[in-house]
Amino acid sequence: MPHSNVTVFYGHIHQEHHHMTGHIAHHSAKSLIFPLPVAGSQPKRTPLPWDPAQPYRGLGFREVEAETKAASYAITELPITAA
Repeated sequence: MPHSNVTVFYGHIHQEHHHMTGHIAHHSAKSLIFPLPVAGSQPKRTPLPWDPAQPYRGLGFREVEAETKAASYAITELPITAA
């Protein structure tokens, strides 16, 4: 919590999910293997059934792009002086 700008990206829960913990944003990714239903939408957490008409339903991955500002440097020349 000491940092003001924090975002957490995670996976392994086989479903897309976004929530906040205080000021920290959490984002989970979909699965490439098998999708799970939305949390709490079914009594048992089982994978979504295979649908040949929609073979990629619920599957996906994430790409994160971040831009950083260019670094700036200042050079200060200091003379050597006797103490």
